[in-house]
Amino acid sequence: MANYNNGNYIQESIESVIHQNFSDWELLIMDDGSTDDSIARINAYLNDKRISLIRHASNKGKVLSLIELVHQSKSNILGVLDSDDALSKDALSVMYGKHIKHDDCGFIYSQFIFCDNNLDSICEGFCRAIPKGETNLRSIYSSAFRTYKKDYYMMTEGYNENFIYGQDRDIVFKMEEVTKLLFVEKVLYKHRVLSNSISNDPRKKLLGHFLLIKAKYDAFCRRSETQIPNLSKKEMSIELCIASIICFRLYRRNDCLDCFKSAIDLNYLLLISMINYLIKKTFKRLGHLFRPSAVGTKFEYTKVNKEIQKQLRAA
Repeated sequence: MANYNNGNYIQESIESVIHQNFSDWELLIMDDGSTDDSIARINAYLNDKRISLIRHASNKGKVLSLIELVHQSKSNILGVLDSDDALSKDALSVMYGKHIKHDDCGFIYSQFIFCDNNLDSICEGFCRAIPKGETNLRSIYSSAFRTYKKDYYMMTEGYNENFIYGQDRDIVFKMEEVTKLLFVEKVLYKHRVLSNSISNDPRKKLLGHFLLIKAKYDAFCRRSETQIPNLSKKEMSIELCIASIICFRLYRRNDCLDCFKSAIDLNYLLLISMINYLIKKTFKRLGHLFRPSAVGTKFEYTKVNKEIQKQLRAA
């Protein structure tokens, strides 16, 4: 658990671990230079020998905290819990059982629910099993609760400290390249949606989208000349073109030029591809207007976001 100024919520998060129906766990908390009352709230739980607190004197960022936490962990089965979220009571017992049963599976994830500020349910998440030959590069299949075997994590480059946002998706891409992924079709994680989160802060959302595309491009390059499911050159060029537009809006001139050049290198017919992409996207949206019950698509994910925004406004 990496924490920075989540004193208002961290007690609920810690207690969701303490009240598990599975007792053989350790909880490592990295406080990343919090300036609120987080430390005082965490200290109240340190009489439990299964809970440890590590502190950064100053804020170094979530990614560096996660890197250190992974290396400090004594267990070979790891799970990430954000300090403003919570686990269902059986989360650890279910995941531990799956890891033991599927010894050759290094990454196991579950379904989750979106919750409001009070941790009351808004709607179910979007996780699902990955179809054969598909990949998280193309669509969102894997999210919280993310658990993995440390042995397989160590086969990857690990968390990228340059990704201040999108680090969770980046590590999913990397795990896809070294192990099987397994989906547990049960809600085991409660994700609290806050108004200042990356999903709801316009500038954070733009930067997060750019870093996500960058993570996809890194994965695309790693998977080149392998049998691991990958994006096509055309698909990746469109993503990079979108990234260049995002960088232009963020006033990141060098990144804008780099992304556009890489897109052209992959696809000399980029302009035609972008036109086709926009036409298909338009027709897809129009099609969903006549099939509002469609699930498992980006359109469905958009509907979830709209419902979340509605709940936040009501609160």
